[in-house]
Amino acid sequence: MSLETPKNPLACSPEQCIVQIHEHEETGMRVNKKQAAQMVGIGRTTFYKHIKSKAISVDSKGRIDVSELIRVYGNENIRTLEQASKEKSEHSSTQKSVRLNEDLAHLKSEMDTIKKERQREREQLEEQISNLRQTLDKAMSNNDNLTRLITDQRKTEEKSKVQKEQKQADKLDSLIKKIDQLEEDAKKKKNWWPFGNKNT
Repeated sequence: MSLETPKNPLACSPEQCIVQIHEHEETGMRVNKKQAAQMVGIGRTTFYKHIKSKAISVDSKGRIDVSELIRVYGNENIRTLEQASKEKSEHSSTQKSVRLNEDLAHLKSEMDTIKKERQREREQLEEQISNLRQTLDKAMSNNDNLTRLITDQRKTEEKSKVQKEQKQADKLDSLIKKIDQLEEDAKKKKNWWPFGNKNT
């Protein structure tokens, strides 16, 4: 059997709630220990201690009369079962909302951590790409320099070879001229010989 309350239990005035509790007191309503703890707004463990410390009467079936609750805790501290149930439901909803907000905050924190990690990895990758590009550019530049060096060296060698060949040719021309000059001088001396030619 449960206590009856208006459609909106929490909307009743303290006087109305006291009247409802007294009505159940007159009818000798009994509740179990769990319900009694809910009606007085304390935990079951605490209520079990009160049973001994406050000498709350409990029948052989473990039930407690509402009048006993009024005697120990007073009218103003007792709620109907419907009120207690609704408050418990609202408290449970509040706890769920709090847990949900905590979960959302935790997920947001994890997402922020993941985003930061992804950003860090992206920056590291971009830095590696930049370093590789610099290395490639340097290698290409070195290759171009080497190509120019080889080309210049070949040109220098070819030029040196041409110059050497030209010097040899000049020497040969000079030698030929000397020979021609000697032959020419020899002819002139022969024609000048005053005793004539031995062959004549």
